[in-house]
Amino acid sequence: MSSCGTPRAAATLSSPPASERPSPDPPGPLDHARHRDAVLSQLPPGKLVYVPAGKAQTRNGVEGNARFRQEPDFLYLTGVEEPGYHALFGTGADAPFVLIAPRQDPEMDVWCGKQASRDELRAVTGADIVYYDDEFHKALDAVEAQEGQTVFVPSHDAATLPNDPDGLFLGLRPETTALGKVMAKARSLKTSEEIDCLRFANEVSGDAHVAMWRHAARAFRVTNGQPGQLWEHELEAVFAGETMKRGLRHLGYPSIVGAGVHAATLHYERNDARVRSADDLVLVDAGAEWRGYTADITRTFPAGGKFEARRRAVYEAVLDVQVRAIAEMRAGANWQMVGARAKLNTVQNLIDLGIVRGNAQDAVMAGVCGLFLPHSLGHLLGLQVHDVGPGGPVPDGALAPGHVVTCEPGIYFVDGLLEPALEDRFLKDFLVRDEIERFKAVGGVRIEDNVAITEDGAENLTTCPKTVEEIEAICRDA
Repeated sequence: MSSCGTPRAAATLSSPPASERPSPDPPGPLDHARHRDAVLSQLPPGKLVYVPAGKAQTRNGVEGNARFRQEPDFLYLTGVEEPGYHALFGTGADAPFVLIAPRQDPEMDVWCGKQASRDELRAVTGADIVYYDDEFHKALDAVEAQEGQTVFVPSHDAATLPNDPDGLFLGLRPETTALGKVMAKARSLKTSEEIDCLRFANEVSGDAHVAMWRHAARAFRVTNGQPGQLWEHELEAVFAGETMKRGLRHLGYPSIVGAGVHAATLHYERNDARVRSADDLVLVDAGAEWRGYTADITRTFPAGGKFEARRRAVYEAVLDVQVRAIAEMRAGANWQMVGARAKLNTVQNLIDLGIVRGNAQDAVMAGVCGLFLPHSLGHLLGLQVHDVGPGGPVPDGALAPGHVVTCEPGIYFVDGLLEPALEDRFLKDFLVRDEIERFKAVGGVRIEDNVAITEDGAENLTTCPKTVEEIEAICRDA
C-alpha cells in the first residue's frame, strides 16, 4: 500500500514518551530558536527570509513514497521532519516566525491519521503563527511583506515557491546568495545540544560496528575459518538492525561494506559479495543519525577476528597516522597543515613498510601519497555527512570551537592508480613493485573518527575501539 503524501506532523515532531526511549536516554529536542537567531541576526533588518521544506518523493514516479529526509537548512531552523512545509521569517527585533503547513484532506485522516492542529505545531516548533498553504496571503500579511522588499531564499530552491495563486510573491525581490553563506557559517559551529546528538549517534553507531565484528567472527568460527555463507550485505543488515533497535531509524548515508579487494573501492556500495577468507579485511564506513545529526565512522577489521601479518602492518600504519593527526586537532590549528603532515606521515610509514622508497618529503611532492590515499583527511560533519561550512565541507583554515570534523586517513591498493604509476617515469622510482604486489591482497584500510573542537582542545566523539588488541579481544570473546 502506498504511503500518504501529506505529513502527520504531530507524530514525528514531538519527542517519544520516556517509557519508549532507548536506554540510556538519547538527547532531547534541540533549541531551534537559538538556531534561528544565529542565522537571522546576521541578516539586515527589515527583510524577509523564505525557506521551504523538502518535497515527498515517490519510489517510481507514480506512487509509493520513498523514505523522506528533510532539507538540512529547514530542519536546522524549524525541527520539522515532514515534507511540504514552508517557513517565513522577518529579520530584525520582534519579527515573527510563520510556519506554513500543508493542509491535509480530511478524507486522508483514515489513512494517515489526524493532522496536527495549529496549536500543536506552534508548541512543537516555536512558531509564532501557523497557517496552511492555502492561506499564504495571510502569512505575507503577518510578516508585513511590502512590494519590492528583499526576501532571502536558498539558492537551490530559488524557483520553489509555495501555493501562491494570486502571485503575491511576485512583488518581492528574491536574493539567493546571502542566506546560504549565513546558514553555512551557523551550521558549521555546533551548539552543545548538536554535539550531544552527534555524540549519541556515535555511541550507537560504534556499538553497531562492534556487533558486526562479533557476527563475522562467529560466522568463521562455525566454519573453522573456512569460507562459508557470510556476505557483505549480511554485515550491512547487522549494522542497520542494531542502530534501529536503539531508536536511530535513519542512516546518514548508504553503508560501505567492502571485504578483501573491495575495500580498495572508496565508495563501494554494492555490498553484494561473499567474504572469501577469514584473513580478509572488511572495511565498513557506516553511521546512523539522531535528530538529523549523523555519525560517520569507518572501521576495518579482520573477518575471522585475527589480523594476518601484512594486514596488521598496514592497519597499524594507518592508525599511527590517525592518532597523530587527532592529537593536533584543536582550536586555532590549521586544517590544511594537519592534513599535510598526515600525508607526510602516511608516506613515511609506507617507506617503513618497504612499499615506497626514497625521501618522504620528495615522494609527497611527487604525488606518491595520492596513489595510496586519494582523498583528504576529513570534512565537517553534522546534518549532512559532508556538512556545510563557509569554504565548503572541508574546513578552510583554522579549526574553531564548535567544529565537528572527521579524521579518516587510509591506505589503499587501487590498481587503477598504481598500475599507471608503476610505468610513470617520475613516479616509478618511488615505488617498490614486488612489495606492492605482495600487499595488494590487503585491499584497503581506513579508520575514521568524529572529533569535536572545544575551547580547550578536542573531544573524540567516536569511542568505538580501534587498536589491534581491542578488536581481536572483542572477536575472540564473540
